[in-house]
Amino acid sequence: MKVLFLKDNLPTAMAGEIKEVKPGFARNYLIPQGIAERANRSSIVRVEKLRKQAELRRADMKTKWQSVAEKISELNLEIVAQTGPTGKLFGSVTNSQIAASLESDLEGVVIDRRSIRINEPIKMIGKYQVPIKLFEGVETEVKILVKSDGNVMTEELLEITEGKAEVNSEDGDPEDTSDPEDTSDPEDTSDPEDTSDPEDTSDPEDTSDPEKN
Repeated sequence: MKVLFLKDNLPTAMAGEIKEVKPGFARNYLIPQGIAERANRSSIVRVEKLRKQAELRRADMKTKWQSVAEKISELNLEIVAQTGPTGKLFGSVTNSQIAASLESDLEGVVIDRRSIRINEPIKMIGKYQVPIKLFEGVETEVKILVKSDGNVMTEELLEITEGKAEVNSEDGDPEDTSDPEDTSDPEDTSDPEDTSDPEDTSDPEDTSDPEKN
């Protein structure tokens, strides 16, 4: 479905943009919330005004993020992690950890973890530079020093606990990839065509006459 965005809904679109979206997403969220409306001839007339307003906001946001980018480039973050004797980390440094560390140094700034681009997993202590895309046309790098917390694990114990962590991560669902338009109950495993009474405990093969007893 083609909709006209009346308000910013990042990262999908900014006000004044016309984009193709899933019908369910439009009907169930964008349109009821007043974020967008179905694009038609009358709504398209409003595009130019909304687009100009959006461009002004975009320019203002870009200026603000450029200021944040300069501050980030001057930071030297320290992330403490549990390690083995060779400096190998139990697990790896995540973009969520980096985002939280940045926010603690940047008062009042919220960093989207998805903006942090870890090119290769950080699994050893040492110094790293991690690229960040804060806004359209605004990119920077943050310097990170990964240190041991001092509680050095043996290699054998590290492998065991790391293996358990991998199993748990496979069992869990850290990223919800379910269809937002799917309203079915994920816990419901019943057969929709099964009309039998769940409390009926009679034997379906018992053909005896109950009056004979």
